[in-house]
Amino acid sequence: MKKAITVEHVSVTIKSSFDRFTFRLEKALGILKPSALQALGAVPASMASYLNNTSDEKELVLFNIFSQADLSAKKNKRKIKQYQVGNPEIMYRMTARHKATGLYFPIQLVVYEKPDRKVVVEYDLPSSVFGRFNDAEIHSDALILENNITNLIREAEKENHIG
Repeated sequence: MKKAITVEHVSVTIKSSFDRFTFRLEKALGILKPSALQALGAVPASMASYLNNTSDEKELVLFNIFSQADLSAKKNKRKIKQYQVGNPEIMYRMTARHKATGLYFPIQLVVYEKPDRKVVVEYDLPSSVFGRFNDAEIHSDALILENNITNLIREAEKENHIG
């Protein structure tokens, strides 16, 4: 079965150096520590407990970063990073309601450098991606994620503005 969905895309341009902005973005994100999860063993209850204690629903956790070396062609000298972020509590709730929501976690943000000392952040709007489930609780959680992403970008942008 195939189903077409409409996805809204967001692109935010920020006047900042790439390195300064990504430093602040990474500093603002909580970091999922694989070593801490590994120390708990493969016991799902322990991992769930750890994840639930590392963030509340107002925060995003960094799951992974793909850097320029991973994403750029050797000829492309501009910097780019893809961030995989999410909120473990929200992810758990959404997948408990509908397992296929796991297809859209973690959420991906791409940050890249423009030649005019500007940075662009792009991502797909969670409410549009998760809208395919037609579920009020999933939609509510998607709106929380959208707000978290907006706040994350604003926080990272605050101290990055180049006058």
